Amino acid sequence: MAVDRLSVTVPSELGEALRALAASRGETVSTVVTDAIAQQLRLVALDLALAEADVRFGKLPAKLIAAAEAELTAPKKRKRRAR
Repeated sequence: MAVDRLSVTVPSELGEALRALAASRGETVSTVVTDAIAQQLRLVALDLALAEADVRFGKLPAKLIAAAEAELTAPKKRKRRAR
């Protein structure tokens, strides 16, 4: 696999936090940064796809979005297991 070596500058607090995160995961800083970049690229692609869907099919009604958000953020009810 080809790689691209980059040099970035970040505030020292962010660099310290990044190194601590990598160490806590048993990963390299490069792996954590690569994962973060990939996640950001996926989010951008999703935003573009959703914008295209809005143009193609029309925007979802605000009421429907609010109902979905409420359902997704509501505490989950635990099912009782039969004994």
